[in-house]
Amino acid sequence: MAKIVSDKGSKSQAKTPGLLKGAISRPAPSVRQSTTPRGTVSTKPIGRTRAFLREVRVEMTKVTWPPRKELLQATGVVIIAVVIAGAYIGLFDYIWTVIVSAVGLG
Repeated sequence: MAKIVSDKGSKSQAKTPGLLKGAISRPAPSVRQSTTPRGTVSTKPIGRTRAFLREVRVEMTKVTWPPRKELLQATGVVIIAVVIAGAYIGLFDYIWTVIVSAVGLG
């Protein structure tokens, strides 16, 4: 016994607009007319470098810099953390080197 499957995609059904679709009208978006597209950058390397450095300068003015004392404290914390991590990794490397040499694999 064969089953008949209808193809719903082939039938065209007229859609009725929702109640709010027709009731709400939006103004057309304004079109910006300019001679160059937005976001264009000079194709010359010097022009691109200048644009990049100009943008860097603008962004650097937005940065709030920490006071000198706070900066030195944060730098000290980072240096101490790196020394501790290096000692930890070095210790385990030494332990594993001794174990591998004792077993005879290395």
